[in-house]
Amino acid sequence: MARKKIAPITSLGSEDKLTVQKSLPLFALWRSELTLAEFKILDTYLSRIDSHKPEKRTVMFEKGELEKLLGVKRIRTEELDERLKHLGTPIRLDDSTAKNKRFTRISLFEKATAEQDDYGLWQVELTASPSAMKYFFNIENLGYLRYKLRCITSLTSRYTYIMFIYLEANRFRKSWEVSLDELKEILSCDKEETYKAFKRFNDLILKKILKEMHEKTECRYSYFPVKRGRSVKAIRFEVETLPKQYEAPEQLEMPGFTDSESVFDVSQSETERRDLYRDAFAPYAITDDQIDELVQLARRHIDARGHFTGSALDQQIYNYLLSAKRHAKTNARGEIKNIYRYLLPIIENNDIGW
Repeated sequence: MARKKIAPITSLGSEDKLTVQKSLPLFALWRSELTLAEFKILDTYLSRIDSHKPEKRTVMFEKGELEKLLGVKRIRTEELDERLKHLGTPIRLDDSTAKNKRFTRISLFEKATAEQDDYGLWQVELTASPSAMKYFFNIENLGYLRYKLRCITSLTSRYTYIMFIYLEANRFRKSWEVSLDELKEILSCDKEETYKAFKRFNDLILKKILKEMHEKTECRYSYFPVKRGRSVKAIRFEVETLPKQYEAPEQLEMPGFTDSESVFDVSQSETERRDLYRDAFAPYAITDDQIDELVQLARRHIDARGHFTGSALDQQIYNYLLSAKRHAKTNARGEIKNIYRYLLPIIENNDIGW
């Protein structure tokens, strides 16, 4: 008997209700050359699928839908072909769960079929590649973030889109600092001479992102330059809590824990997170200041392995500290009386080999 053909998904509801469910590895796509238009197509695809039905991996964009999504009246054939080609070209995905640095290059979509009607409107069918399905379906073990599709469909700047993703991934922190160099790298403007001076970077990038974000999304945040001496070296972000009616059904799920036992809860305060890191040092006593110093040292080695944000970063830090303590106990010649003094050179020199 011939296999029954599975019809493509055409819609799961209005754009106002659709929610993007994106696995954490897909957040590394800020490193890719995907354009804003291609990110919008990808997010719309993710909002249409049921992540627990991998057999339905084909989504149909009805006539005129892509044009509306991209904010144009008509898409040129060459332009559409270029967008679909990028989505089918192998891209890099970093594995944040691996002990050693590891990445994979895959194609997100194996097939894209486009048909134009007599009025110039396109109907496009997208099918996920077999290699990409692990990042699209049954992604609970990878961790994922959810946000409303409407938050990104009206954006006109790739910078704003990347900043929106970055803020959503770190929303649970409420307030945090990121180095200026790292932020420029995330926004893919670190090699632009124009943005070398903070004033130019602030005027041409950060202020414009803030304006568009506040005009077109529900994300509300503030940022503050952090000086070291006379120069701005970091940016401090403060994100407001979302009103209940704007929240996605779930914010962040981390791999390896059930809801009842997750140690990386999105509602944690800085004090609660520090207490979790303290557990990595148990049964040794350690002060808050000592924890903060060791965490900062550990993060340098973690950041060298790849870009981690949100709870993925917390998990990496926790695992690193735990590994450092085990290394110390294994190699200690006697009783460890001061775990901080013992671990300081180990973590500073990355003796555990991360």
